Amino acid sequence: MTKKFLIYMAVVIAVALGVYAYVGGFSAVAVTQTQTSQLFIAGKYFEGRTDAKELGELYQQVGQIVEKKQLAGDLAGIYYNNPSKETKTIKAFVGVAVTDTAVALPAGFAVRVVPAGVPVLQGELEASLMVATKKIYTALFDYAEEHQLTLEEFYVERYPNGKPAVIQARLKK
Repeated sequence: MTKKFLIYMAVVIAVALGVYAYVGGFSAVAVTQTQTSQLFIAGKYFEGRTDAKELGELYQQVGQIVEKKQLAGDLAGIYYNNPSKETKTIKAFVGVAVTDTAVALPAGFAVRVVPAGVPVLQGELEASLMVATKKIYTALFDYAEEHQLTLEEFYVERYPNGKPAVIQARLKK
């Protein structure tokens, strides 16, 4: 290998590491056992394959609603299963965390309520949505296994703008 090639590769690796650090890739997930606070999510239900075109379109629709301020709140969702590598199916309610149920909803949207006082395992991470989701779920599942906790298939995700991403996994009683 030439010296020029090695310098080029070192620059590429340094840039990649810099970008990964910038989006929060090296940040640590804070995992705690806590209880839910009441949360209202305005959104749409989806059930199907994780690679379905309709799911991607739903995420885009919700993103545009937040961006255009048609609903004031954070990107959020309720996930009723953990898609396995075999099935690749998901049951999800994707939407926006809103302050109350009296908001004017876009066509086809409904409100679901996450009740207060339910025991959960909560992960928080200051990182971009693309990095945060995988890192938080990995940390939650590892923590549950390490502490011999059983999780229900009920997950609440919230991505507040300018604040850490939060994912809660309901604990089995």
